[in-house]
Amino acid sequence: MEDALAPEVHIKNLVDQEFVDKARHFEIRAFSMDALGGDEFEKTKTAGVYVFWHEQHRYIKVGKSQSNASKRAGEHLRDNTQSKHLARAQVQMRDLQNDPQCRLIVLNVDSKDNMHWILALEYFLEHQLNPCISSVRNG
Repeated sequence: MEDALAPEVHIKNLVDQEFVDKARHFEIRAFSMDALGGDEFEKTKTAGVYVFWHEQHRYIKVGKSQSNASKRAGEHLRDNTQSKHLARAQVQMRDLQNDPQCRLIVLNVDSKDNMHWILALEYFLEHQLNPCISSVRNG
């Protein structure tokens, strides 16, 4: 049923179902790659998990940062992160920078007391979303 939902809604539903009352520790925000900025985007510059999603390729990359989630996501674009294995779709991260079909979805943790949930959330989303570019540390 994921295809009928916006990717951020699908992710929120997954997180709510899996983490139940712990889901409240994350605030989800989604941005078109050609519209990164403003007050709402500034709120993503704290610890959290990020997901790149594209209309054609679906889920591209899941990652985390324990300090600044949107900055870490931007480093994948800058460094042109790619799959170490033959990916389902050949995606060049740098090509997503200004692509209006691509979204950056960020789930920021609400406090340092809940930082440990970032690791669990990243691992969970990596396995649920099966992104084109998987995290090396998660297999």
